[in-house]
Amino acid sequence: MDFELSDQQQAMRDALRQFLTRECPIEYVRECDEAERFPIELFDKLAAQGWLGLPIAEEYGGTGGSCTDLAVFLEEFAGHFEAGANIYYTSVIIAADAIAHFGSEEQKKTLLPRLARGEIRFAFSLSEPNSGSDAASLRTRAVLDGDHWVINGQKMFCSCAQVADYILLMARTDPDAPKHDGITMILLDPKTPGVEIRRLKKLGLKPMDLNEIFLTDVRVPAGEIIGAVNKGWRNVLKTLDYERCCLSAVNVGAARSCLDKALAYTKERQQFGQRIADFQLTRAKLADMEMEIDAARLLLYRSANLVDRGIPNNKESAVANLASSETYVRAALNGMRMMGGWGYLMEYDMQRHYRDSKLAEIGGGTSEILRIVISREMLR
Repeated sequence: MDFELSDQQQAMRDALRQFLTRECPIEYVRECDEAERFPIELFDKLAAQGWLGLPIAEEYGGTGGSCTDLAVFLEEFAGHFEAGANIYYTSVIIAADAIAHFGSEEQKKTLLPRLARGEIRFAFSLSEPNSGSDAASLRTRAVLDGDHWVINGQKMFCSCAQVADYILLMARTDPDAPKHDGITMILLDPKTPGVEIRRLKKLGLKPMDLNEIFLTDVRVPAGEIIGAVNKGWRNVLKTLDYERCCLSAVNVGAARSCLDKALAYTKERQQFGQRIADFQLTRAKLADMEMEIDAARLLLYRSANLVDRGIPNNKESAVANLASSETYVRAALNGMRMMGGWGYLMEYDMQRHYRDSKLAEIGGGTSEILRIVISREMLR
C-alpha cells in the first residue's frame, strides 16, 4: 500500500498550513480557549477560502474531497488548533456525510451549498442522560401528529448546538420496534418553540461548546427528516468508519503538536549544566512519542484508504481511533512531565493539550468500547 500523499494532497496541506499560520496564530488559539469562544472569524475565513466544501461533492458546491483528503486536512488543522479541527468535524463533516448519503435531492441542493459557503452550521445530537455508549437505547420520543412530529425528551453532550442553524436530532419514532430500529434522524431548527439549550462547563476543548437540550412539545414538519422514518440508526452506522478516521486524524495532528512543543522546550531548557534533551530519560520519552505518533498515523491512513476504496473496515477504523486517542493522551502527559512546572502554567500550551486530550478517549467511542469492537471483529 502506498502511503505517499499525492501532489494535490501535498499542495492542499501546504496551502492550509500557510492559511492557518497566517489566520490562526497561537495567540488566537489561546484567546478562544481562555474566553471559551467559538472561533467564528476563523470559520468565516475557512468558508471564504473554500475549505468548508472539502467533504461536499462538486455538484453541490464543494470540492469533493476523499476520506484521505479529509485526514490530511484534519491532521494539519489539529496541529494548529485541535478544538477548531473538532468543530470542523462536528459542524461540517457529520452533516455533509449524512445529507449526502441519506438526504433527499431537494435537501442536498438546498443545504449542502449553503454549508459549503459557511452560511449555515450543524450540530449532531445522539447521546442522552441514560444513553451514552449504549446510544441506541435513546428515549427522546417523536410522535407523528398530522403533518408534524411532536418531540419530547432530553439530549446530552451536543457539541456546537448554541451556534447551529440545524441540529441532526436522533429520536425514537417507533417505541415498539427493536432497540436499533424505530429511530429517525430529524432536522431540527433550534429556534423552534419548546427547544431549550443549556451550555455545560467542561474540562477542555473550550471553544467547542457542549450542551444539554430539553425538548418540550417541539413541533417539526413531518418532512424535516434525513433518510427514511425508523431507519435512522443506519445513518449512524454508515458514518462510524468515517467518523473514526476523522477523529483519528485530529488525534494524530494534536499529538504531533505536543511532540513539537516538547522537543522545542527540551532543546532550550538547561538543568544540571546541560539541555534536558540530552538526558537519556528525556530522549526515551521523545523517542516513544515519535514512534507512537508515526504508528498512529499509519493506522489512520490505512483506514482512510479502505474507506476510499469502499471496503468495510470496522476493526481497522476502531484500531486507528483507539491507538491515536491513547497516543494523544500519552503525548500530552509526557509533554507535561518534560516541561515540569512550566507546563502547568496556563500561559504555556501543553496544559491545553493535557485538558483537551482526555476527550479523545471518550468522544466517538470510549477506549473500552473500541476494544470491544476490535475483539468482536476478531472473533467473528
